[in-house]
Amino acid sequence: MRKIGLLIPKTNLTVEHELQYLFNKNILDCNDYIFYTAKLDYKTSYKENKEQYLKELAEDSNNKTENLTYLDVYYVGYFCTSSAIVSENLNISNNPAGALVEEAKLKNIKKCLLITPYNDELGSKVKKELEGNYINVNRIINLNLINTKDYFDFGKNKLEKFIINNYQSDDGDIIISCTNLPTLHFISNVERKLNVKVISSNSSLFSKIIRENL
Repeated sequence: MRKIGLLIPKTNLTVEHELQYLFNKNILDCNDYIFYTAKLDYKTSYKENKEQYLKELAEDSNNKTENLTYLDVYYVGYFCTSSAIVSENLNISNNPAGALVEEAKLKNIKKCLLITPYNDELGSKVKKELEGNYINVNRIINLNLINTKDYFDFGKNKLEKFIINNYQSDDGDIIISCTNLPTLHFISNVERKLNVKVISSNSSLFSKIIRENL
């Protein structure tokens, strides 16, 4: 049985929900994996200073990783896409920013519609990260959501319909950035309806975790 640690911002309502989905769909087996979650703390609120908030999450990851080693957890996933991009002091390679790029290459995604819940400033950083890895962002939609509950509600109840209604024929495949947006429950439906490939921060990082812990 593999012990896997998940570092999750304490404002995130989604990662545990996505994890339960994977077990419910028999994608994960409790005989093979056991997950320990640790909630990342911060001093600066997201509304006050977004970049500082994201950097503080990365700083706290060092403490939380050390706590997980006490439980014999040596494989750790860091579940915050934008923090992984803006934080220079993050020492965890298993993060959604890198996983998105890796998954895009595995699925041969070279052109995409990028959807984020961020403001334009943070969204542009995600776009730059993808394009720096030879993924052409044909178009970007930044939803500019603020509250944690809004992230969860939009992903759970509105995002699938939003994508289908706003997709354009030249957009290419679809990349959804942010671990606080539930996406696993609708990805296959959108792929089938639009005949495109769809990846998200959570789908990519969980795929990486499974692939590297078989």
